Amino acid sequence: MAFKTIAQTDTLETFRTTFNALSTEDFGDIANLSGAISATNLVDAMNETIGIATSTAGFTIADDTSSSQIIAGGDTLTALGTANQIRTVVSAPDTLTLSFPDDVTITNDLTVTNNLTASGSTHTLGTIEVSGNTLRSTDSTRINVNDTFRANALETTTGAMIIDELGSYPRIRSTRGDKFFIFDAIPTFNSSIIFEGSSADDFETTISVTNPTADRTITIPDASGTIVLEGSSNSVTSAMIVNGTISTDDIADDQISEAKIADDAVGQDQLKSVVNLQILNSSGGVLKSLYGAGA
Repeated sequence: MAFKTIAQTDTLETFRTTFNALSTEDFGDIANLSGAISATNLVDAMNETIGIATSTAGFTIADDTSSSQIIAGGDTLTALGTANQIRTVVSAPDTLTLSFPDDVTITNDLTVTNNLTASGSTHTLGTIEVSGNTLRSTDSTRINVNDTFRANALETTTGAMIIDELGSYPRIRSTRGDKFFIFDAIPTFNSSIIFEGSSADDFETTISVTNPTADRTITIPDASGTIVLEGSSNSVTSAMIVNGTISTDDIADDQISEAKIADDAVGQDQLKSVVNLQILNSSGGVLKSLYGAGA
């Protein structure tokens, strides 16, 4: 493009002819402009030209923030990875491979909308380790659950104790053959204890207490046997009375008959006072002594 100047002393006609020559010789005839360029000014025409050149000899890249960059012909696109986050590999002839390394580090939060599937045998989330179906803490011997925890059943280490539900009833049971269960505590019950018995049916035995007005203690003796209740019959035997006394208030007046007293069972020691009636012979010797109750 020729270099032209206009002196201060030049006339307006000189400026006109010089400018016309400049436009024709240096900018070209607008009639020869390609139909692909629709702009009528130089800046917009250059922008359109860049777009046409990029679409044929280059390309544009953009990120999720709508920031874009034109990669023109002859330029180099460099794909950089981040340690422990993403790995980039360029291979012939024109392949860019993006992948994760074996160990991926997420600096901030990771949000998974759908399912998260992980292979391998052991996984650690913070200090909680999941290995197969085993859950444990890596920094203590206890896992704390701050909310309500529900399960179909809870078992001890060997499964000797199980807490589950039988129908709609909660149940604590022992899986030992002898059904032995240790309470290392003093259990407190409400007003009743119900025993189902050896079979689950419509009949149960209920032990109830009247609301106590003071601390009461009922002691079960160190012995084997059957508990005698108020309505029991034929339950008290002579073996149950040891060196004891049955008061007259406990025996009705007409309840001891001759049939209830064994022969030769009453001696003089059982009488309140004893009267000795003697039968004498003619010489005054005692032939027979008869003992009877005195007044």
